[in-house]
Amino acid sequence: MSKKQNPGKVFEKNIEDSVEESGNWLFRVRDVNPMALKSRFNIPKNPYDTLIFDGRYLFTLELKSNQGKTISHRGSNPQIKPHQVEALIKASKHENIISGFILNFRSVDKTFFLSIEEFVKYDKVTKGELEDTYKNKVNEKSIPLAICEEVGIEILSVKKRVHNRYFINDFLDQAIRRYNTRRTL
Repeated sequence: MSKKQNPGKVFEKNIEDSVEESGNWLFRVRDVNPMALKSRFNIPKNPYDTLIFDGRYLFTLELKSNQGKTISHRGSNPQIKPHQVEALIKASKHENIISGFILNFRSVDKTFFLSIEEFVKYDKVTKGELEDTYKNKVNEKSIPLAICEEVGIEILSVKKRVHNRYFINDFLDQAIRRYNTRRTL
């Protein structure tokens, strides 16, 4: 009997395969299992887990997948970690780098790109530092699907037997059109 694969890892592999099929370059930063090393070693935290290059722009991305309709960014064990946000902000300050999250909501089979700029704006609204101008309800500790639908870029896909194939080139083109200028985060 085969062991059932983690749905988040399946999602990451589907993105990886889709990028490969799109003709773009991808590098996945592999997580190191701290249990596999001796306790005296300090394991650095990965800043983000995926790099995609289309020949003009470098995308620094953190991929997240959740069964529900929200992805946590605050609380005792958030899916989006503060060091990931900081690293994406730092990368986004450079010309021709577009940074953000690819958020997969498995219960509705929808995937969105949320730029780091949109994430920071949303985070400030949830902290009361910016006025809430969203049409949909904000959540202090998580990003709801409805907010992603409102401000994100949907990454369309088709299911091939079991696994999804994402329209990567369409997503990259939309993100470049929207975020191709240097940001001031």
